[in-house]
Amino acid sequence: MNVEGPTNPCQEDSCKGGSLCVSLNDTFFCLCPEGQYYNSSTCSKGKIFPGTITFKTSNVEDLEDENSVAYQKLHFEITEFFKKAFNNSDYGQTVIVKISLRTSSARSELRAGDKDVDVEVVNIFKETTELNETTVSNAITKAIEDNADVFTGYTEQDRCDYYGCEKKDQDNCASGLLCQCKSGLVRPNPQIPMCVALSPTCDDTCNAENKQQCLVRSNRSADCVCLPGYREDSHGACQPCAFGYSGVGCKDNIYLIITIVGIIAGILILGLLIALVISMSSKSKKKNVEEQNLIENDFHSLRLYETTGFSNPGADGNIFPKVRVNVPKDGRAQNPYSN
Repeated sequence: MNVEGPTNPCQEDSCKGGSLCVSLNDTFFCLCPEGQYYNSSTCSKGKIFPGTITFKTSNVEDLEDENSVAYQKLHFEITEFFKKAFNNSDYGQTVIVKISLRTSSARSELRAGDKDVDVEVVNIFKETTELNETTVSNAITKAIEDNADVFTGYTEQDRCDYYGCEKKDQDNCASGLLCQCKSGLVRPNPQIPMCVALSPTCDDTCNAENKQQCLVRSNRSADCVCLPGYREDSHGACQPCAFGYSGVGCKDNIYLIITIVGIIAGILILGLLIALVISMSSKSKKKNVEEQNLIENDFHSLRLYETTGFSNPGADGNIFPKVRVNVPKDGRAQNPYSN
């Protein structure tokens, strides 16, 4: 039996006019370049209205996976919501930019299963539309009131902030290609309206040869720091860590701890060995004393035998042994040496 894997909803001719086919679980949609919307079979320039809408759902699993059933359901509900909210011939398309789970409030926690999800969207209208931020926001607010069981709020985002441009003129950055990028941001391509931050870099001297590395912080700043196992001295040079220390900035003292524990353990083991040797030596000495006493006793017995003819001294150490005498019933003792 042949088991086929999931098929890609996007086919070769699914999207036209320079658009990109984005596959969902079992369907797709066509995505045009930034600032444009897909209309039937072509991409058209439009006027954008970015913002964030809060969506209430009981299932947040796999929401960030575009190929999941949950994402496809959310995508359909969001796009249908805005299509009905505007109900305007100038409306072109709603593009979902980002999905993020919001921390539940105390009230929603009481209702099991309710989760608030923030969905960053860009609503795109015809370039010639007379709608503005106020009229668009009012239409969304009214639609939320009619669908309060699913949607809880909407936050408008400034178009200039979305493009990363300076807000200097009266058109409120209607064209992202013409607005001036904010300080520290650049437009990587003249055909791309978005202004982005260039990746921060360090000096050329920040390299492995000098025991240094370039770290990019979360605030988009770059710092040249010493490699792990090195620490910057008073002259700015990276020197090896002191004995027992390692890691970034020589803050990890695990090797020092291991060394101290090893020394203590070695001292304890050495003490046990010395105690064992002393104990064995004491036992051996005691045994030697007992053997010497036996030898001396045997020697005294031999000398006694040679000089007296007796081989066993008396109980009190006398050379004359005690003699057992049997006394007859008449009470007269007999001479044990008489024949």
